[in-house]
This record gives sequence, structure tokens and C-alpha cells, in this order.
Amino acid sequence: MSLPYLGGKLPKKTKFNHFFETKLDMEFHDQFKGLCLFYHWYKIDKFGFTNNRQRFITKSCGDNPWRILFLGPMFLGAVGTLVLIISILSLPLYEEGEAFPWWVWYTVILWNVTFLNLLPVFRRIVPPNLAYFDRKTRKVGYTFDIPGCTERDEFGNCCCFPWREIECNVAKITTSQHGAQAYAPFISHEHSFFQYKNTEMTIVVTENAQDPIYCLLFWEELVRFMDNKKPLPDVPSYEAVRHLDPVTAEYDAAQAKAGNPRPEVYWRDMSFDQQEEIYKELLEECFELDWFNLAPRDEITAPWQRWTPKPELKDTLNWKYKAKRLGLQLGMGLP
Repeated sequence: MSLPYLGGKLPKKTKFNHFFETKLDMEFHDQFKGLCLFYHWYKIDKFGFTNNRQRFITKSCGDNPWRILFLGPMFLGAVGTLVLIISILSLPLYEEGEAFPWWVWYTVILWNVTFLNLLPVFRRIVPPNLAYFDRKTRKVGYTFDIPGCTERDEFGNCCCFPWREIECNVAKITTSQHGAQAYAPFISHEHSFFQYKNTEMTIVVTENAQDPIYCLLFWEELVRFMDNKKPLPDVPSYEAVRHLDPVTAEYDAAQAKAGNPRPEVYWRDMSFDQQEEIYKELLEECFELDWFNLAPRDEITAPWQRWTPKPELKDTLNWKYKAKRLGLQLGMGLP
């Protein structure tokens, strides 16, 4: 597959139009915090972005220090757990009298539990730097200062750039010291080279984006979200807030009046595992397309006619869920 506009600015148009983004049900996370004593601090949102998904999409830079703070200790904790597992599996090979390295066990657990509880504290003291895309005003703001900007928004942040002045380019970047490369989209103000350099952001679409299609799908999602003349795409992320977006609420009401009512709860009746299956299905479909000659496709506006929820796959707050949550916390420090 080849994309005709790689190496240049991506157009603010959509072609694939089969938008999909999985959404993890956080209800159980809130009910069972496991070993994360300060989990409620981890969810603090100073500006209310996460509570207004119908209005905002937030993005952090790929080289944001918070990314290193979050992934670095977690990676070390996971490596330590792997070493511990290898040590346990090697027990039959131990010679008589050889002692098991208990210090590995203690170190890994102490490291992961400490990181698990320090992360929410750090997040409260030093929140991450974000760019936020406002569907309502069609402007882009930043939670950090941009030299040369004078306009402030309702949050007191700088700046409020019009969406039409924001552009995206795709390029290959080196993702590790070993020289591994991946495609990444670069978002910036159109005058970033001369005036607003701090607006340049490298977006991480996946940890190993060996194909530029992931960048294109990311940009299509953002372009579609910022088109406030159309209803929000019918995906899990927006189901609970569709009624809060005026254009979307009006669209749903018109569909119901026309005899095609949208189920009040559809995606929320679907397990995360089933959402993952749908995502992979659409991704495979995306890779099979001839993007060079692709005409814009119609959106999926009635997903309930294509996919039926499987209640048997949905998580419940049972001992298996709790054990899995504790395992992730002890094994890699994941909140």
C-alpha cells in the first residue's frame, strides 16, 4: 500500500470513514483500586477534558517527559517480573544447596508497588503537557506556554489557534537507541518553523508503527472530530456523551423520528474484548484498500445492524477480574 501524500502535509479530508476506537469500561477500576491507594488522584483532570469527551480530544507529545516517567519504570518493573518468572522456572535446574534469589522477588514487588502509588502523586503535582482540540470552538489550545502567543482561552491557557492553522505531516522517526524506526504524525502550527516552534508535537499512534496507515487513521479521526457540522462518529468513546453534543443529539433525534432509533446503550453492552475484535476487523479491511485510488467511503452510522453484543464476553467484578488487576499492578506497576 502506498499513500500519495506521505512526505507532505496531510489534507483535512477523510477517506476510510470507518472510525473506531475501543473504550475500556473504567467502572470496575473505580470500584476496585487494588494496591493503588491514590488512584483517585491519577484521574484528576484540572481542566475537565476527560469529563467532556464530546468537546475535547487531548494529545501529549511523544517525547513528553511524562511518557518517560510513565513507561520507563513500568518497563523496568515488567523486566524484573520476567527475570523472576525465569528464576522460578529454573528451580529444577538448581544444584543442591543453591539458594533461590529471594532478593529479586522483594525488589520487583517493592519497585512496582512504589511506582504504582507514586505515579498519581506526581500526576497531581506536575500534570503532563497537553494539546487539546476543541470541537465546540474549533480551536487548539495548549496547557503549556507558547512563546509569542498573546491570546488566552477560558482556562487561562495559551494559545487558542484556529483549527485551520494546524497541520499534520508524517515521517519516520528513530524510536530507540538501537535504531528502530517507525512512522509518526507531526502536528504543528503552520508557522511553527518561524514563530510557534513549541507547537510541534510528535504523536505516538502505536508503539511499533511500521506502516504509515496508523498515522493516517489517527489524522482522519481528529479531522472528523473537529468537523462540528457533523454528528460524532458512532464509536464506544462517545456513546455516553452523544446527548451532550448539540449536533449529535439533533441527528439521533431525527433518526429516531425516521424510524431508525439508536439504542440508548449499545457499545456499553459490549465487552472490551469484542471491541478489540471489531477494531482488528476494520484494520484488516483498511489495509486491503487501495488508498491511492480510494474514493471516500460512507460512514457506519448504524453499527448495531452489523455487530451484535456478546454479553458472555463482558467483564464482571469477580475474583478473576480482581486477580488480573492485582497481577498487572504487582507485575508491572500499572494503575
